[in-house]
Amino acid sequence: MVVATEVLVALVVLAFLGGIVVATIGPGGILIVTGLYLLTSLSGAEVAGTSSAVFTVGAVLGSLVYARSGEIDWWIAGVVSAAAAAGTWIGVQANAYLSRALYGLVLAALLAVVGVTIVYREHRDLEPRVELGRGGWDTAGFVAVGLVIGVAGGLLGIGGAALSAPALVLVGVPMLATIAVTQVVVVATALFTAVNYLLLDAIVTSLFVPITLAYLAGVGIGWWLAHRAEPGRLKLALGVALIGLAGSLVV
Repeated sequence: MVVATEVLVALVVLAFLGGIVVATIGPGGILIVTGLYLLTSLSGAEVAGTSSAVFTVGAVLGSLVYARSGEIDWWIAGVVSAAAAAGTWIGVQANAYLSRALYGLVLAALLAVVGVTIVYREHRDLEPRVELGRGGWDTAGFVAVGLVIGVAGGLLGIGGAALSAPALVLVGVPMLATIAVTQVVVVATALFTAVNYLLLDAIVTSLFVPITLAYLAGVGIGWWLAHRAEPGRLKLALGVALIGLAGSLVV
């Protein structure tokens, strides 16, 4: 697919910013999804497939840097990632029933609901309603979280960070650990989603390379910033970013 130079530049800038955000507060990859949807004529499947391929590579780098700094809770990451990987197949199948317009509306609604919830709870300084541990029912809770992340990731190609980060925060996982675990979850979600869309020939390789390179550069910077920011501000920034992105899809 051939796109205008200015469109490609805009997508590269969005990918760079998205990489910073995804390694700092979570849902940065959604900038890429939004850019591909608003700036190109790609179908919903092509947006989801191309973005998922980018997120797979970026999340591998994110996982490596957070593993090196020791913030990943591998038990949570393993349970949520396994469930998310299973859920992606359902989402990919459901995507076939979404028109391009409906795809945008579903994405906007999802981001708005999650963003408003986080901003409200952070503004009111509310503690998590549920704090999941490692017992039997807690494991089931993390499995449920993973399934929701996987279905949404497969349906919309959002990689998983847009839901993984706020969901883990809301069940009591510390912010830095949440971002670290999210990297691993995105590897599973985005990889399985990308493979499914690759089988449907819905990955635009001409856009994949430049966007991925910019995204990787942003991830490295985002990891550095995440270790120097106050967790409460990161949570609030996460919610505000989601609400803003939701608005950009419907304006």
